[in-house]
Amino acid sequence: MAAYKKTFTRAFSNSSVKSTSDGIYWRKLGFPITVKEFTAINSVDVSPVEPHYIAVTSGPKVDVYHKHTTQVWRTLSRFQRLAYGGKFRQDGQLLLAGSQEGEVKLFNYRQKQLLRIFRGHEGPTHCADFIQGLPQVVSFSDDKTAIVWDISDESKICTLSEHKDFIRAGIGSPASANMILTGSYDHTVKLWDTRTATSVLTVDHGTPVESLVCFPSGGIFVSAGGCEVKVWDAVAGRLLSKLSQHHKTVTCLSFACDKRRLLSGSLDCHVKIYDVDTYSVVHTLDYPAPVLCMALAPGDSTLVVGMVSAGSGLVSFQHRREPETTATVTSQRKAANKRNVILEDFKTVPNDVIVFKEADDKLARYEKMIRKFRFSHALDTVMGSYISNKCTHISVAILQELIRCGGIRTAVAGRDVKKLMPLLLFLQKNIRHPTYKHVLMDVTNIVIDIYGDTLDENPALVRCFRQLKDEVAAEMLLSREHISLMGAIQMFLTASAPERAPNVTSVQQLAATSSVCNSDVSKALLPSSSTKFAETLVVDIC
Repeated sequence: MAAYKKTFTRAFSNSSVKSTSDGIYWRKLGFPITVKEFTAINSVDVSPVEPHYIAVTSGPKVDVYHKHTTQVWRTLSRFQRLAYGGKFRQDGQLLLAGSQEGEVKLFNYRQKQLLRIFRGHEGPTHCADFIQGLPQVVSFSDDKTAIVWDISDESKICTLSEHKDFIRAGIGSPASANMILTGSYDHTVKLWDTRTATSVLTVDHGTPVESLVCFPSGGIFVSAGGCEVKVWDAVAGRLLSKLSQHHKTVTCLSFACDKRRLLSGSLDCHVKIYDVDTYSVVHTLDYPAPVLCMALAPGDSTLVVGMVSAGSGLVSFQHRREPETTATVTSQRKAANKRNVILEDFKTVPNDVIVFKEADDKLARYEKMIRKFRFSHALDTVMGSYISNKCTHISVAILQELIRCGGIRTAVAGRDVKKLMPLLLFLQKNIRHPTYKHVLMDVTNIVIDIYGDTLDENPALVRCFRQLKDEVAAEMLLSREHISLMGAIQMFLTASAPERAPNVTSVQQLAATSSVCNSDVSKALLPSSSTKFAETLVVDIC
């Protein structure tokens, strides 16, 4: 008996999607774990040492999450009003946070102890940072000043006051303990020398500055504000590169891949990843809400993103999936039944014939239904939500097979409204697809012939048929516009080379190469036997 021949299904892949090493690397981040907060997330930070606790600043508190469990481990709530900019020290032992009342507070977050309170700002302090290598911290405030504090006695070391608007971004230089970067809403970024309390470099970003990062060498820094990210030379003060990949305000910056990748988050719900050598986008991460802040754990093991959604906050945790390890089986299993089993030490004689059993091909359920001539069940299977939406080419291939073997009318006929609706919705969704329409138009004609006389029995069917008619009318309009455009192209080609007019490509030849206006569009939906239905559904695409 001949083996059953499977239905040929042709999948059309999107050639524009290319797999890159960066895409593979960032797709290894697991499914995001999202935690909802009552207010917007204004800052997130990851401890640089194990076990890499995560500080999430939201409302009048700073929540410290455990990285592995993604649960709140400690809560610092010693704030009268909103807290801002929770930041871990380089050794991961202390945590610094600003506040709406202008105070900067230093915590031993493991014991939930408030160690220091730095008072002196007249406006909210949105960010603060530890100065590397010195027992000092620096705070940046809406009172247009930045203040360097001594941790030991809470005294001021110097005040930096040349900005003319709020200072919402600032960091200490990783290369020098005496250099500080500040970004202000007066559109400028200043590099300060704390020994003289004066700025040694000023650059104009062009829009209010929201975030700053600096390369480990200290010679290059990056500013974000408006829809642009700009890369600056800290020595010469010149612009090295301008990145305009977002269409809303860029709110945060971060490094990844050992400073070989730069990340920018924006209110357009995207995080762009750039190669720092060419500053080209190598990957994009999408989020369900505007991004306000982000941070990465060392080794890019965890990506934390803070968002705002309808007045509340969302925190997204994405952990990198561990590589799967498979144990190697060294011992061979002994067969329980020795009969009809060829062992390794078995030797054949010249007259022996060994017959190998052919492996049976596993058939899909719709293949089994067609093999048993149960055409209606096969159609129900491919009209399921998963196959029709994710594997549309399989549904169309089965419809084409039913037409070829003459079982399409049997499959479509005798259906109630509940079983007919998935087919109508599938036709309505895909009838304009250039690859599928030549098959779906034949199926649509058959559905009209069978059910055209029974439309008055159910308003839902009438509504579906009308929507199907609108889809066909829209395709007709598009086809006419394309034919008109090809006619205009024909006229220009003829006018540009009149002596070659007989050899100029004809409109019909151009139409044959068009992905939309091909010969399939010339087909028409046939009228049903019902006169009243024919008046509303008969269309002609020619």
